[in-house]
Amino acid sequence: MLGSGAALLHHAAPLAAQSNALATPGPDWYGFGGIGDYANSHGNTPEVVARAHELRDGRYTPVPGNVTDTGEVFDVVIVGGGMAGLGAAFEFRHKAGAGKTCLVLENHPIWGGESKRNEFMVDDQLLIAPQGANGFSIPGVDEGAHASDDGRYYDAIGIPREFQYPAWDAKHKPLRFANDHYGYLYWIEHGADVGYYIGACCGAPPAINPWSRNLDNTSWTTAEREQLLRWRNDTRRLYDGKDFERWLDSMSYQQFVEQVMGLGRHVSDFASPILAGAVGLGSDAVSAYAAYAILFPGTINFYPPAVRDFSAYQRHSFPGGNDGFARHFVKRIIAGAIAGDDSFAAVMNGRVQFDQLDLDGLPVRMRLGATVVAVEHTGDAQGADEVQVAYTRDGTLNRVRARAVVMASGGWVNRHVVRDLPDSHRAAYATFKHAPFLVANVAVRNWRFMYDLGITACRYQGDFGFCVNVRAPMQVGDYRPVLDPDQPAVLSFYVPYLYPGDPAPLQCSRGRAELFSAPYVDYERRIIMQLRTLFGTAFNPQRDLAGIILNRWGHAYVVPEPGFYFGRDGQPAARDVVRERHGRIAFGHSELRGNQHWGPAAAEGARALQQILEVL
Repeated sequence: MLGSGAALLHHAAPLAAQSNALATPGPDWYGFGGIGDYANSHGNTPEVVARAHELRDGRYTPVPGNVTDTGEVFDVVIVGGGMAGLGAAFEFRHKAGAGKTCLVLENHPIWGGESKRNEFMVDDQLLIAPQGANGFSIPGVDEGAHASDDGRYYDAIGIPREFQYPAWDAKHKPLRFANDHYGYLYWIEHGADVGYYIGACCGAPPAINPWSRNLDNTSWTTAEREQLLRWRNDTRRLYDGKDFERWLDSMSYQQFVEQVMGLGRHVSDFASPILAGAVGLGSDAVSAYAAYAILFPGTINFYPPAVRDFSAYQRHSFPGGNDGFARHFVKRIIAGAIAGDDSFAAVMNGRVQFDQLDLDGLPVRMRLGATVVAVEHTGDAQGADEVQVAYTRDGTLNRVRARAVVMASGGWVNRHVVRDLPDSHRAAYATFKHAPFLVANVAVRNWRFMYDLGITACRYQGDFGFCVNVRAPMQVGDYRPVLDPDQPAVLSFYVPYLYPGDPAPLQCSRGRAELFSAPYVDYERRIIMQLRTLFGTAFNPQRDLAGIILNRWGHAYVVPEPGFYFGRDGQPAARDVVRERHGRIAFGHSELRGNQHWGPAAAEGARALQQILEVL
């Protein structure tokens, strides 16, 4: 069976020992970062990991006496330059009014959170791939709840509604390609040629496009095939109440599949890694409402019929994934941040002008490499007229002051950083669980080892991840990647860490230890072995492999367990508690949506900014 899809190291050290070792990742940990503006910021950097663990371990509690006051006072400080922080800054530019000032503090070397890119140069060809978040649909039709705010920003930040992809030469045998690295796993599998390795190994051929063949070309038993097809094709609405959303949130997706749909454990196990690609953990841990939000089988029947029809459904991915949205936000917040004009091609392909981000006189400034370690009102939160923000940068501890602060950083940071955090917020944050995730981009000089099999994507059970594909790369301006099996391309592995049956907190901590404990060369070896297992001798690493970039995200997702969205036992949902403004500090980050996606993340930041405008 295609089970958990977990990427596990076989000889893990005890968690406590691994946690201590992670405080200072060694020089062999980070590995190759590619080229270009993002080369020094792929996944969580060693510096970010080290500072975060210092913060967790109390190094900055209380704030050391050697802090330097910069003398700067801003109307608003935004902590975090991911999609929520950019949404807050975008809102500030439009709503704060003339003369107001804002500073964005971002701990990584470049903005974007998990919406960043990797860049390779292979045989004189530039290749770009996502570090994390990727895939979107053009707003304008009803979509899942996870994308509810995309339309609010799509046109406002200048994203076009038509895109160009390379042509597939007629000299090659017909093949279908996904435009992103996720949709082919369920929603638009009909748009790609997908090979399933079910019990296959050592170069044995996969079952190709099995769903279009009613799984008859797989090695699943008749009973297993029948139940998987029922899961995928069931059109029944299995609950008639108007409170169906709250009802879905009262159970895990595993409970929904097994107890409501009446299907076996092998079905919920099959669904788990796909679900983890959206919300961090699998069917046993996450709310059935999280599955509903992404139009997942069974739960999709609570949507209107038009939404349930995937036949015309299209997904796209910018060359660097959702970094395209981040770059457009930044260009409209700080015009000089990216070289060139505000055309789509210029924003996507222009070099980042780092020296233009933090200039005196800008309405919004951005300070990179700045890890915030303390945020606190000067006096009682209800009567204070400013907030002090301490951050470390280049080995120096600094402090600025603000009339108000938006905490657009993750909940695992906020509960340590905000020193006068109310007990209600602290208790709410204590319920948040954060799952790790790894995205490994593998540049190859050719992908004939897949072409000869007749596939452009595959799903498998193995030592490293559970799926990999070569996508149709979007062409933008003078970035013109080709689509040819004998030319360079990037294979992208999206790797969750699943331990079915363990409580969610333990799954998250085990996964983080696994993710962070291994040096780069160990992952390099495992990726090569996985490719050899899938494609046999047709894949020759000495001939075919050009480079590997690891993007390790220690807290990639909040895990929306049952009750996350609507609360349990008559109590409000923890996310609604966190959304309450605390004096001059407001909280707005992507986790508060449960299903983390670019548009809703930006909207959470904007909501928090609107809250603090009330006190300016």
